[in-house]
Amino acid sequence: MVKKGDTFKIGEVCPESGVYRLIKCSCKGIEDCTFTEEQSTIPLVKGKKFPPCRNCADADIVWEFVKKA
Repeated sequence: MVKKGDTFKIGEVCPESGVYRLIKCSCKGIEDCTFTEEQSTIPLVKGKKFPPCRNCADADIVWEFVKKA
């Protein structure tokens, strides 16, 4: 069972349907980045892979479980 605060990297398979927040990415927090809080939170279905950042090709991205869907 996934609990709040558990983290996952891009390409990993989602273990539980829910809402996930992007917490680590090279472009997150850069002034010229158009990253919004809304873009950093996604719904993801169990069995799907965690996606890359919408704004960059960084491979070192971390998603955090927020809540069940």
